[in-house]
Amino acid sequence: MVVFFFLFITVLVLLSFNDTKTLISIDRQIYIVCVIFLGILIFVTYLFLLSKQNLFQSDMMAYFSNLQNVHYLISFNTLPEVLKQVEFEKGFLILQVIVGYLTNNVQVYALIMYSLILLLPLIAAGFYFGLDSVPFVMIHYVFFNIFNTVSLIVIRQGIAIGILLIALTIYLRGQKKVAIVLMLLAAQYHSTAYIMLIAFLIIKFFRFKLKLIIVLWIIAAISYLTDWNQKIIQLLPFNSQYILSYTGDLWSQQSAMYGQEPNSIKYLFYSMIFLIIILILRRFCSNDKDLLLLVKMYTIWNTLFLIFGFIAFSSRIALYSWFLFPFIVFYVFWKNKLLKTYYPVLLLVWVMVGLVSMPIFGWKAI
Repeated sequence: MVVFFFLFITVLVLLSFNDTKTLISIDRQIYIVCVIFLGILIFVTYLFLLSKQNLFQSDMMAYFSNLQNVHYLISFNTLPEVLKQVEFEKGFLILQVIVGYLTNNVQVYALIMYSLILLLPLIAAGFYFGLDSVPFVMIHYVFFNIFNTVSLIVIRQGIAIGILLIALTIYLRGQKKVAIVLMLLAAQYHSTAYIMLIAFLIIKFFRFKLKLIIVLWIIAAISYLTDWNQKIIQLLPFNSQYILSYTGDLWSQQSAMYGQEPNSIKYLFYSMIFLIIILILRRFCSNDKDLLLLVKMYTIWNTLFLIFGFIAFSSRIALYSWFLFPFIVFYVFWKNKLLKTYYPVLLLVWVMVGLVSMPIFGWKAI
């Protein structure tokens, strides 16, 4: 089955040559049908391989326990009553109720959540780029290690981040009110999305230049390295129970136990590398206003992570910006005529790098 999975990917890579118009030429409609059909085969095969792994790990255990609790309560309570009794955001709880009617098996539950979270960036790609982009964007996310964390561990954030990405593409298409509503909806799956929405509104309202945002990122990075970010936040005139809790010894020790120390250098390194790559690629589409907004959002959302990097499990805040990275890389290669001729090479390299961390070869949540 693994062999067939990579055979499908090989064919998809070959089909990517067609869209660059460098090797072969087939009817456009036939081409779209071929890539969509192949994308479905890859998706189904991958889900089958993923189902062979133990997915009942880390946060997934807590979310499945919550599913069982919600499903039990809904049997003799109304939905509003359940929403009052159980913690977590209302949108996520409603989703738990729906999924609870579909399955009580943890593996099936995990696969449903994985599929849902993967579907969100694909909806964004299909809406913005067109249907023929969907299988390629799927490969970019499936072979992106950070996506494993988003889709198999922190699923509330995963859903929120995916909805935010859809909202951004809808905003870029001119449907601004719908986009804002979707961003508010994202916060019903994880409340940290409110912070990202506020950052988005500030960027748009004050029309911050990219250079200014990069300067803010650099300042935040320095505060992250020197541990000054916590001191800066403490000076602000608000008191957050969340911050007090997640800076305590208990959560900090648990975070360190999972290799996610507050103000971790490796997360700053990831953020910096992604930002450098994004800024280099942007030079190929320097006049593209849509790309400019995506780059701004990566930078400002990552700046927020650096500011709150002293909090236990702060990498989960970083996921909001990191999730944009595959989308932005695809955007530039898909839009720029010169880079598009090299897209098959990018796809091959992306797959080869992603092989190292694919959960189908042994999933261990960290």
